[in-house]
Amino acid sequence: MSSSSSLSSSMSSSSFPKRTLGQTHCFCKVDATLKYSSTRRNPGRPFLGCPKYNTEGLPYCKFFKWADGNEEIEFRLQERNNELLRKENELEKMMDDVEKTKTELRKRVDEIEKRELVVSNREKELLEQQTEMRRGRILLRLYWGFLFVVVCYLVVFK
Repeated sequence: MSSSSSLSSSMSSSSFPKRTLGQTHCFCKVDATLKYSSTRRNPGRPFLGCPKYNTEGLPYCKFFKWADGNEEIEFRLQERNNELLRKENELEKMMDDVEKTKTELRKRVDEIEKRELVVSNREKELLEQQTEMRRGRILLRLYWGFLFVVVCYLVVFK
């Protein structure tokens, strides 16, 4: 990050000191203080700044440095996060599609079961009709046989 954009971020951030780091010095040759940004753009992001910044009446230098210093890593993490969110959305859509398909399949299964019940009932009716027709054919044969016997009796004994 360039020093001018770092400076503008530093100037626009409201921060509060947390601790002093012995190894880093600001331009005043004072140990830089670790602070946390409270801006919308970088909420809670740690940075090193002059301990005299935002202190009334004290002169301060314009030292500013992000404490993490890993903007590239952050960018990659953000990209990865975006990719994961996209994949999560895709998975949710797929789950919705699976649920819709599942519901449609349940409806089809119910419809098929109803049709099977209708076919089963028709099959029972057909079997009953077939049984009645057999009984009717047997009775018809018996009547014809009886009629034949009666006709033969009348012809023979007349």
